[in-house]
Amino acid sequence: MADFKQSDESKSFFNVNSTQDVIDIINEHAPNNKRHFFIFFLALSGVFLDAYQVVIMAFANKYIAEEFTVSPTFSATVNSVFFIGLMIGGLVAQSTVDKIGQKRAFLLSVGLWIIGALILPVVTNIWVLLFVFLMMGIGLGIDFPLSTSAVAELAGTKSKKSGGSVNLWQVVWFLTTTFVYLVLFILFKFGISEIKLWRVAFFIGAIFAISIIILRYRLIGESAIWLARVKRTTELYQVIKKRYQIEINITSEFATIANLNNDLKQEKISKLAQYKILFSKKYLKRTILSCVIATMQSWQYNAVGAYLPVILISMLAGDLSATLLGTASVNMLAGLTGAIIGSLLIAHLGTRRQSMLGFIFVMFSLLALGFIGQSSTFLTLLFLMTLIFSHAAGPAGLGITIATLSYPPSIRAAGVGFTNAVLRMGGIAGVIFWPLIWYKFGITAFYLLAIVPLIGFCTCYLIKWEPLNNPVDKEDEEVIARLKS
Repeated sequence: MADFKQSDESKSFFNVNSTQDVIDIINEHAPNNKRHFFIFFLALSGVFLDAYQVVIMAFANKYIAEEFTVSPTFSATVNSVFFIGLMIGGLVAQSTVDKIGQKRAFLLSVGLWIIGALILPVVTNIWVLLFVFLMMGIGLGIDFPLSTSAVAELAGTKSKKSGGSVNLWQVVWFLTTTFVYLVLFILFKFGISEIKLWRVAFFIGAIFAISIIILRYRLIGESAIWLARVKRTTELYQVIKKRYQIEINITSEFATIANLNNDLKQEKISKLAQYKILFSKKYLKRTILSCVIATMQSWQYNAVGAYLPVILISMLAGDLSATLLGTASVNMLAGLTGAIIGSLLIAHLGTRRQSMLGFIFVMFSLLALGFIGQSSTFLTLLFLMTLIFSHAAGPAGLGITIATLSYPPSIRAAGVGFTNAVLRMGGIAGVIFWPLIWYKFGITAFYLLAIVPLIGFCTCYLIKWEPLNNPVDKEDEEVIARLKS
């Protein structure tokens, strides 16, 4: 740990001899900044754009099929390219932040999304649409691991509040889904034609994204850990002093410590080494747990939650206004409430136990939906809300949260990026395969989907890893040594 010293002028400061000392300072001291909670949400603003796009794509699926004269299945396949982009972006997130730092990586990721969102309102070719979705996915795929890693650094992984802070991304997600359906409702009421709603919504999203990129540039500083690694000592001193109100003394010993990236002979070796460590004996169970939770929750949500308007419109006799307003209400009452309660409960239940409880309630909700069928509109709506609440309060955000808190800083973005990439496989399964399964089996499909949360529950039961209050950041020097070897 960084040594606490007293200078000749009787002023307190910390000696920094290594990057690990910087990590220890961050973990032992909360940011002394009145705006740090706002900065948490600003760091998580990429999640806003992610949820924004997922909701609009699910809504736009049939309209894209009509406009571009393709089948709904092919339209869903085009939408799935966004998830493929998210997978690619997640896998290159660590190398991106290692190379250019957190601040510029944040700007790059949202910049790619803005370009795509400005093209979408005028795109007329299905293959251009496919390419734009891919580009936007890559941008947000890079952003997601950076967002949760930034929040973990700001909160400090030793803090009991760190799990709740990281899991705020799920609150942002359901705030966004509620907001998007309200935007679509307002646009429709103002006379925007049904088939053009998705295009106008993306243009509005671009305006929000431009605001995000400006605020990020002005308010989000560089990662102190990254500055320590690349030995930008002047900036490191300024960031620590401004963020934590702490004076540090950069020792001569620190100046001789090799930069992680410079020590590795080739960038490709760096990437492979980072992912190899994720599957080493020490980290394998953590990787499996985070990936399975993330993938199963994504599958169950994208199968039911993302297609909620499709389910509701059949219950509301095709009334689009009522469907959009109803979907916004369900997301707010069940999803947002569940996400907030879930973030508050993490410190008491732990991430693994909370995931188990969420999965089991989602499974029972799916079985109930299959049993009820179309016999009762009220009960169907009740169990849909129970499903979304249990999902949001339980495993929805915890796969990523577990990944964020299970790895030391040197491989954190790689761990979150890999989990996020695998998570998107669940999204693809939900977006593409669920409609096909629903078409073939009808209500019985709910029974089949119940297998998904069952797998999640069993995995949590068998792998007893709890990252909360585990000092994983202490493992950073060991991991760096392995990366250099």
